[in-house]
Amino acid sequence: MHTDFYWYKGLPHLQPLGGTFFVTTRLQGSLAQTEKERLANTYAAKKQQILIRPGHSRDELDRLERMYFGEYDQLMDRADYGPRWLETDSIAQLVAQSLHYWDDKAYNLIAYTLMPNHIHVAFSFFDPESGRPAIPLVKILQSIKSFSARQCNQLLERQGQFWDDKNYDRLVRDRDELYRIVQYILQNPVKAGFCQRWQDWKWTYVKPEYNDFR
Repeated sequence: MHTDFYWYKGLPHLQPLGGTFFVTTRLQGSLAQTEKERLANTYAAKKQQILIRPGHSRDELDRLERMYFGEYDQLMDRADYGPRWLETDSIAQLVAQSLHYWDDKAYNLIAYTLMPNHIHVAFSFFDPESGRPAIPLVKILQSIKSFSARQCNQLLERQGQFWDDKNYDRLVRDRDELYRIVQYILQNPVKAGFCQRWQDWKWTYVKPEYNDFR
């Protein structure tokens, strides 16, 4: 897989070009600083415990990452701290439009759900050798977030940061993992107690060609 080199917050990163990604991002101020620090410190300590143990595996680090994300997402699902702008239909519509804009232009949009204070989305980038545009993930996310932030702030008649700077992104390994991720996305509003069936949540989408994943 081809990679692109870029800088983020002063640090160098390698970003795969192509591939399928699961991305989560949240509204600015939607998680208490104390919770952020607790999660980060716990994750860092457990990661260090794995790294110093001889013979540790990538699977151990992967399980830790998924455990960390699960706890993080449980806090977000409670939506009991900070803004809940995405529960307003007109705001959610703008964000949904921003996700759909790049469909078939830079990626194949697979599924998403918009929660009151965060979003989950899965999409596949085009193969760099296909002749289609090969745009790095970081640039797509910057475009989606900056455009939707301007539009949403205008509608809310506010200024300031709309999205948090950071994203959780995961490169999907295979079709089985993609199936689990699509299920996770679809069931997130159900798990959070907002509806009884994923089909009842207005701001959940799955592309028809992935109907067998539902």
